[in-house]
Amino acid sequence: MVGVVVSNLLAYVFHFVAGRMLGPEDYGEFGALMALFILVGIPASILGSAVTKFTSRYHSEDKLGIISLFRKKIMKIALILSSILLGGFVLLAHNIASFLKIDSANSIIIVGITLAIAVLLPINRGVLQGMKKFKVLTWNSILEAFSRLALLVILLYLGYSVNGAVLAYGLAYLVAFLFVFPYIKETKVAVTDFEKIEMKPIYRFILMVFVVSIFIQGLINAPSLFVKHYYSAQFTGYWTAALTIARTSLFVSGAISLVMFPEISREKDPLMRKKFFNKAAILVVAGLSAMAFIQFIIPQFIIKILYGPAYIGAAPILQWMGFAMILIGLIQLRADYFLAKLK
Repeated sequence: MVGVVVSNLLAYVFHFVAGRMLGPEDYGEFGALMALFILVGIPASILGSAVTKFTSRYHSEDKLGIISLFRKKIMKIALILSSILLGGFVLLAHNIASFLKIDSANSIIIVGITLAIAVLLPINRGVLQGMKKFKVLTWNSILEAFSRLALLVILLYLGYSVNGAVLAYGLAYLVAFLFVFPYIKETKVAVTDFEKIEMKPIYRFILMVFVVSIFIQGLINAPSLFVKHYYSAQFTGYWTAALTIARTSLFVSGAISLVMFPEISREKDPLMRKKFFNKAAILVVAGLSAMAFIQFIIPQFIIKILYGPAYIGAAPILQWMGFAMILIGLIQLRADYFLAKLK
């Protein structure tokens, strides 16, 4: 959990640096592009959850060969999906740019390239999480976050503005993806003809995760697209800043869920599952309530420290957005519990 908090803090420092270097208007454009990235990239997180769940099950049964076979099958799906997403963004770049009121379609194409890389990373990470290699998983997340921050500063200083900020995401995903391979070598064992995978329950699980993810990520990110379409670029920058600060609460629930998910997946006793979930829920409510209260009391101070005086207009939005994150955090935790206990 400490490692996840560190990697998430680095990820949020990325946003604070980007906000200061870009200014409210360009940062609002970047925020809309990231909302689009997250919504369209939902299949990536879905594949990662599926890999985590079934790797955890196979690992508890000491079936390393099955894990290897399973990873290869999912990776093939990911490569096809990656190609489709990239092609779709290239074809629809001008239409999307028009809706979001963005001058250049190049930004949309760069989002597509970033998505194509991002789809692949959760598969390798899902193997690590399913095998409970939390230390390696944490260091990989920190490497990704640090690389993204360093690349952001370099690309913005070179004058690439919003495009550079988006590209920093894609390159950081690539770095993290490549550094996972040495830690999953043990799964590369010979697979006999008798070792087969029943894919039907996996596909059913993926469908369930898709429905849940669309609901949760839609609650968080879809409003940013409409804010960018209907409001000024400056207000969109304020909205993005407030949302980014409020979302820092969710790395508490995310860290708790990261540990809870594989435990629930391998636990067969319903009472023990409920016990795990109840403890996790108490921690989530306590952590997110404390952060929401702080954001309500001193919103202007927080914004000045993190984003600077140019974003002070985001204070009224931040005051209430923190409380919304309590509900979203609980929904997210309950959804992860539901998915983890699926057969």
